[in-house]
Amino acid sequence: MNNINKSIYYNRLFILVLLIVIFFASGSYGNPNQELDQDFTNAENAEEKRAKWGTEQFKLELIKEMSSANIALFIEEHLKSINEPSRIYYKFKKESTREDNFVGNVVLNIVKIDDDNTKHITFRYLKGRNKVRFPPQIGAKGNPVFMLFFERDARDMQRLTGGNALFFRSRIRHTIAATEIKDIEISFQGESILAKEISFQPFTQTELKNRVSRYKTKKFVIIMSEDIPGHIFKIETFIKDLEDPDDMVKETLQFQGIRTNKELRQEYNKRKEKG
Repeated sequence: MNNINKSIYYNRLFILVLLIVIFFASGSYGNPNQELDQDFTNAENAEEKRAKWGTEQFKLELIKEMSSANIALFIEEHLKSINEPSRIYYKFKKESTREDNFVGNVVLNIVKIDDDNTKHITFRYLKGRNKVRFPPQIGAKGNPVFMLFFERDARDMQRLTGGNALFFRSRIRHTIAATEIKDIEISFQGESILAKEISFQPFTQTELKNRVSRYKTKKFVIIMSEDIPGHIFKIETFIKDLEDPDDMVKETLQFQGIRTNKELRQEYNKRKEKG
């Protein structure tokens, strides 16, 4: 590659990285109360984002070419059965030998439902110094909480390794595209229900394993069920350093329940009446 071509290549690379940085640092991250706002001026198109996360092509190409895991995550309409404004609650738990352990909450707030049954969504993803701000979404059919989990995870790996979050997201996305689902049963509220498990390890065949040994066998497990509102029951990552057996990290996001906005208002009014 001659000097001119090199210059063009690095200029384009710089512009790409700059655009990514601007995207993740932009406007909607600045308001700490944004997840409860109903201002969708800067909202993302949820289905466009979900399609791009799953593949570089649009949905028809994804259905033709991609795995059952990709279809389950990026095509199925996880929010179809939710027909009134509601909040879906998840618990996030981190266990680590290198950093502080913590437990937090993630809330997916379905603010509005359009005539075509697509949703307007805002998010509250943890609190305090662990909080991650995500822009609202419009036109949502699928549950975006798994993408939020992946995006936070990619940023966390970038922070810990000095690598590029774009690389980590790309490896996760492409590994899902080659992963098939496994039918299982899970226990929920004392009952056994049908579910599917998506399990994959994005970094076993990449240069990352030569740079950061603790990520060699990092494993993602996603459990989904149509009997769970929003379909996402649990997402888990687990790391155990092969060179240091005492070094481990486990993060879990698990469904806790759903409440309609009507129910939440009724509960609030009852508490208010009691003093």
